[in-house]
Amino acid sequence: MKVGDLVKIVQSESDRLMSPFVGQIGVIIKEAPPPWADKDQEDWYNVFMRKRIHLFRTDYLERVK
Repeated sequence: MKVGDLVKIVQSESDRLMSPFVGQIGVIIKEAPPPWADKDQEDWYNVFMRKRIHLFRTDYLERVK
């Protein structure tokens, strides 16, 4: 994924944590790994949705075609 991609928030297949944003649509505005993330972890992105920016790991995002 890259900046400018339209994405849908989905439930991660590898994580049991349920995001309250599942099903919502947003736009990736920045690649933004948080300071606590290991280099071996998946990519993290800032996603603009409904007038706010939220941080998501790539396994919670699905590119909308």
